[in-house]
Amino acid sequence: MPSSRQVAPLACGGSPLAPPRWQLVQRLEGPRLASAVETSASLADLPARAAPADLLVAGDSLRLAQAWTPGSLSCVYIDPPFGTGTVRRGRGHDYRDVEDDPESFVQWLSPWLAASRDCLCATGSLFVHLDYRAVHYVKVALDRVFGRDHLVNELVWCYSVGGKSRRGFGRKHDTILWYARGKDWAFYPEAVRIARRGGSHMRVVLDEHGQQVQEKTDRKTGRVYRYPVAAGKIPEDWWTDIETLNHSDRERTGWPSQKPERLLERLLGATTVAGDWVADWFCGSATTASVAQRLGRRFVTADRAREAVALAQARLARRFAELPGVAEAAPPLEVWHESAPEGDPANPTTSQRSPA
Repeated sequence: MPSSRQVAPLACGGSPLAPPRWQLVQRLEGPRLASAVETSASLADLPARAAPADLLVAGDSLRLAQAWTPGSLSCVYIDPPFGTGTVRRGRGHDYRDVEDDPESFVQWLSPWLAASRDCLCATGSLFVHLDYRAVHYVKVALDRVFGRDHLVNELVWCYSVGGKSRRGFGRKHDTILWYARGKDWAFYPEAVRIARRGGSHMRVVLDEHGQQVQEKTDRKTGRVYRYPVAAGKIPEDWWTDIETLNHSDRERTGWPSQKPERLLERLLGATTVAGDWVADWFCGSATTASVAQRLGRRFVTADRAREAVALAQARLARRFAELPGVAEAAPPLEVWHESAPEGDPANPTTSQRSPA
């Protein structure tokens, strides 16, 4: 386990602060939440807790990512703030996005990218979800962290929900950059097949068994290609079949910028199998963790906002109750909160003295 290489923070008086402790506040076993447990741990201890339990952490996710066991994750998905410089508002929840300054945004995000690379196993993958504001800047940073030849796909997720523009074409897509840790990354395309659509350049005919096939003939060679309609197809790198959530969707938690579960199902299904470890360092409403839990993947997820972690905790508890068999099969879920060190003004237990 790598030790933290960060310089110890200083208290107001200039003396080093004690390292923060992490407090176990809830443990979910089956469909019920156990009462708060009086257990604390150091940052270095948290990865060991993940052997028997999935982890939901309220605190500094960068410190957690940097302390995580190297080479232990099969997939990391992050949906960081997009750098809009605005307050993102949902139904009862909001957060302030980072400033709209791409250079500063890349500098701020880069430590998470490097930590994620170190956490990934040799066949692991990182997905970074962004929009037009910073995606090109972040891609250059990822090329430097992983290597240009480790870019697997630039995935374009297209949707139609939202406002339109009178000054240009509607901005109706996000970009998900997929980078692989090594040269032999895991990919399970058969797990994410989608339906074939009509109206293409291919004609639909019945084969000898009476099944529909899409058929085309190569004009140069005369060779006939047939694709069974029922078998579906492997998606391309642009996705139009997954819509973003509208305000009335059942999945909605009220957290702004929430992503649909189908999107995470495709990403996790294509790169992981049951029992693999998944991480999300920008938890939000815990869509990644919720999908991982349902698909039988292990997970660690974190967010600095206690409000987000409380929402995620409630969502994951509901998941236990809603899905038959999950409560019995899923590992326990532990919820941890970071406690500021003594002497830190951010520590609510530390007394503050006004100037005389």
